[in-house]
Amino acid sequence: MTDGLDGLPQPEFEGTIDSDDLHTDGDNPNEMSDEQFGLLQDRMRQNGWLGGPIITDTDGLIADGEHRWRAAQEIGLDEVPVRQYDIDDAERRLWRQELNKIHGEHDSKRDALEYDYLLDAGKADEVHELTQAADEDLDELLAEIKMDTSKPAQYEYDPEHNVYFEDCVEGMRERLEDGEVDLFITDPPYALDGEGIGVVGGDGTVGVSNAADLTEYDDFEANEGDFDFRESWSVMCDKGGKYIVFGGNYFTDILPPTNAWIVWDKRAGSGSWFSDCEFAWTNLGISATVYDYEWQGMLREGDEQRFHPTQKPVELIGQFIKEYTNPGDLICDPFMGSGTTAVAAIQNDRDYVGFEVDAENYRDVIERRIGEAKRAKDATVNNE
Repeated sequence: MTDGLDGLPQPEFEGTIDSDDLHTDGDNPNEMSDEQFGLLQDRMRQNGWLGGPIITDTDGLIADGEHRWRAAQEIGLDEVPVRQYDIDDAERRLWRQELNKIHGEHDSKRDALEYDYLLDAGKADEVHELTQAADEDLDELLAEIKMDTSKPAQYEYDPEHNVYFEDCVEGMRERLEDGEVDLFITDPPYALDGEGIGVVGGDGTVGVSNAADLTEYDDFEANEGDFDFRESWSVMCDKGGKYIVFGGNYFTDILPPTNAWIVWDKRAGSGSWFSDCEFAWTNLGISATVYDYEWQGMLREGDEQRFHPTQKPVELIGQFIKEYTNPGDLICDPFMGSGTTAVAAIQNDRDYVGFEVDAENYRDVIERRIGEAKRAKDATVNNE
């Protein structure tokens, strides 16, 4: 492992040279449209040299940076920054291919979120010039993020949030006033050992359904029936009145008796390896209510939206929030997991607070999902 840049291979020369001393072989597969090249020249005139030095061999034959070199000539720059390496022609061509290919691909939704931010920051002219040069339809991009807020684009997370990575009992006691929470929506940890999931049958008895091996998740290995919900429940009762508690059938000795069940019917997922339904205990004054939301493969291995083994669909939690609270109400999830409750609250104009003790596994994903949800929500408001 190197200690710094000095420990890496160094160029034979680094500095500025006469732009006329550089040349190309005419075989560069990376092309710019006339519009893109014109915009590069305009930005170079306005802002100075853009990007890193031009990469060449020791004879000045360009491996990377041809368009910047050509733009510099067009605007009359006599000198350009370069790094020259002692490489043969095959190596130079390989570098050209590698440097052209490793820049990554653009995510259209992330681009749209960036454009929306820039428009709001007063860069409308520059955004329109850029999208026209890249032959992009700005209206289509903005419409995409306006219409689809359920799956926000990947984006840097916003560290400003109301999720606290601490034990929920002490957290709720210190941070919440009595009676402050309008609705608790939570899925506490309960006995799940990779062999079976408890489910409530039609006669109210608790049975076991086959489940996939989820023991790879350390949080579940540590919670094979030893989690005690009592103290958390006691504090929840002090801080609010209404609640939806998934896995309530595991806490029948703690939660008050009820005939009101919320049932998430996942059978639209066409034969999931999980139980067909999940049940939530509630005091919302409703009879057994079934919510039919397709599982959407959310828990399947390799799904990029799979952050937690018992993750709930944002649309499902959002439906609870819309039906049982009002805009501006405070939603609390004492066991935040991957942050789904916070995302649903943001999407539906509710305040939220949450707690998650497993910061090592879930802090990054919670903060990133919250940041994405906020940006997508802001984009929706800005484009209405």
